[in-house]
Amino acid sequence: MKATDVRDFVGKMIKELADSTATSEEMALTIERAKATGGLVQQYVSLAKVELDAARLYAEHGVIPESIEAPKDGRPQLRAVGGR
Repeated sequence: MKATDVRDFVGKMIKELADSTATSEEMALTIERAKATGGLVQQYVSLAKVELDAARLYAEHGVIPESIEAPKDGRPQLRAVGGR
């Protein structure tokens, strides 16, 4: 999943929350999904920050935490944000 995918999904949730034609039941379900989405987005952002911090540590000091996969050839592997 890319950051743009997350952004698009959050935008969709905002539109659904703003839907004035939704019934009370539909809005209740949308609110519950939005709450769950908010929690997942927070975790996604936290993970992205950890990956960026690990990349900075590697770039500055040549070391990387054991919990992050080390580069196979001794050089950092560049990849798109979101893991692709």
